[in-house]
Amino acid sequence: MSIWEHNISSPVDINVHATLEILDNGVLGYGKPAFFCRNFKSAPMSDVFYPISLIEKLMGQEFNGSDEADITCSFNQTKPWYFGTNGKTPVTQYDFVTAALHEIGHGLGISGCLMNDDGNAQYSNPSNSPSIYDYYLFNAYQQRITDLFLFPGSSEELNIQLTCNALVFNYSGNDNTLLDASIYAPKIWINGVSIYHIKKTNFTVGAPNELMNAYAYKGEATHDPGSKTLQIINGIGWNTETAESITTGTGDITPANEEVSIYPNPFSDYIIFEWENTGNQSTVDITITDLTGKTVYQETMSDIQFNPKLKINLSIIKSGIYLASLTDMNHKKVTKRIIKK
Repeated sequence: MSIWEHNISSPVDINVHATLEILDNGVLGYGKPAFFCRNFKSAPMSDVFYPISLIEKLMGQEFNGSDEADITCSFNQTKPWYFGTNGKTPVTQYDFVTAALHEIGHGLGISGCLMNDDGNAQYSNPSNSPSIYDYYLFNAYQQRITDLFLFPGSSEELNIQLTCNALVFNYSGNDNTLLDASIYAPKIWINGVSIYHIKKTNFTVGAPNELMNAYAYKGEATHDPGSKTLQIINGIGWNTETAESITTGTGDITPANEEVSIYPNPFSDYIIFEWENTGNQSTVDITITDLTGKTVYQETMSDIQFNPKLKINLSIIKSGIYLASLTDMNHKKVTKRIIKK
């Protein structure tokens, strides 16, 4: 877990339950969230399923029991594993560290509710609700494949999308920030592989591997998640601030940001920032970023004592989770999560 700890954070411990057992011959391992849940308190989006570990991160507290699994993993005990941690995996063995990191990646949220049963594409729940990962899958025409008006559950239209070989993960950014995160969606559906892995596009010798590529090979060690894997992990919410965070600077000037109201949230086109008590502050810098850190809006309010209300038009940005950072003249900073419908 220490490698993942360098790339994600949560105020709640993530419990991983792992076993070695006999699995099908073509399977190295399985990993998944212990369960998904939707419409929980602090859920960024309604009617979207989130993995339990991410739910606890977003809520800032335990959701299930503190000793219960958040992620479950099983590894095939019949495979020739290399259990060393130095990355020098013999060509006759599979690297166990790589496999463990990969399956934990599924448990963190690179997983979902879409399935295909003998050509019948469908959701794994009766409400036809996507996981947060599913929600950000788009086809080559930038159509969201979980849009039930375009691609109903249990339909040939949905089946075509799941096997189109042209899916991408793209959650925000006006310039298709994550368009290069191609998803593995082969023409023939493969259970346990299709759509919940990254499609390998760079076959140059020495090119870095992505941890969440579809296939693993003997002698191959990948102990770094890779940029595309992290883009996806961040996109589903792992680099979102837990609740609201306040970073306090030095000095005793009254902060202007601790009593700010932001509404409506979630919003469609306009969002309003309104200060109830500005203290003796006169200036506040407002910066709104997407989850990759890209700035989508920036403004300095230099007269909040007299005009403590700001209405911002954000109609041009895409649906998703954003971070609004408010910094006053004493360098005291408040970061709040906002959601574009």
